[in-house]
Amino acid sequence: MRYLLAISLLFSLSLPVLGFDRGGAKAVNLLRRSAGMIPLKNDYTLSRSAYHHAKYLGRLHRKGHLERPGSAYYTGRTPFDRMVQAGYPSRAGVENISYGDSTYTHSVGVLMSTLYHRLAFLDFRIDSLGSSEYGNRRGRIYVYDMASSAVAKLCREHPKGGGREVYGVCANGQGLPLGPFRQALAEVERRNPALVLWPPPGARRVPRTFIRETPDPIPGIYHAGYPVTVQFNPARYRRVRMKSFRLLDGKGRVVPSKILTSRNDPHHKLSPYEFALIPLRRLAPHTRYTAVFTGTADNKRIEKRWQFTTGG
Repeated sequence: MRYLLAISLLFSLSLPVLGFDRGGAKAVNLLRRSAGMIPLKNDYTLSRSAYHHAKYLGRLHRKGHLERPGSAYYTGRTPFDRMVQAGYPSRAGVENISYGDSTYTHSVGVLMSTLYHRLAFLDFRIDSLGSSEYGNRRGRIYVYDMASSAVAKLCREHPKGGGREVYGVCANGQGLPLGPFRQALAEVERRNPALVLWPPPGARRVPRTFIRETPDPIPGIYHAGYPVTVQFNPARYRRVRMKSFRLLDGKGRVVPSKILTSRNDPHHKLSPYEFALIPLRRLAPHTRYTAVFTGTADNKRIEKRWQFTTGG
């Protein structure tokens, strides 16, 4: 769950607006519900972690997930350090950041136009979210810290057990028995659907463009189209293989695309349960596209065919 992601957009700051709020959860949950996923509960401690990092980035005009020790407004080098500093019992989390947006809705929409940031919002293992912003109407920084309440509860309870243990998860440095840790992750995963398709079937006014992110999943490819992704829930499947993944335009022609899996992902962020198709050019406006994914899941043939329509 420990993604390190950042997206690069221009921003300017003055007369800062600060605070914890539920706007981030509302925007993220709107898209998660459209994918059939459970909503994320707003967590004050995670919001405090997000707030401190947004303030650090805004005041020092910096970008990214890492903070420099000794700097003003420093609260932790990594997102996981800042979660612990804010009082969260677990270090297992996901952080997303956008720059230069005017609302949470726009910020989330931009992040969903990427690949890695999108998958962070659609993670099967998270059920808690803290968000914050810093900036002004001309361009704010939005920070989203997400985690699993089941894992956090496990760290609070300090379970004992024999056998293998997992370290680096709990704030107190205590090892967790591997079995209960896996059960805690699966507890949240099982509440989500077996499969998530994005854009969702029947979606309208879908953006046309892939927004570049750091790290870049398609280096050297510019003006790419909006990504199409398929995610299998690891709590429902053990082994998934892709046979083909295609996108057809309004006339039934195959759209030239880059297909990414865990085997060829240049940054090794995709899991064996995640598959992405990124068109090599922007999608056409007001066009109905058809996505077709075929493969096997636990040795059973699977084919998913769905349509979505782009905006202007």
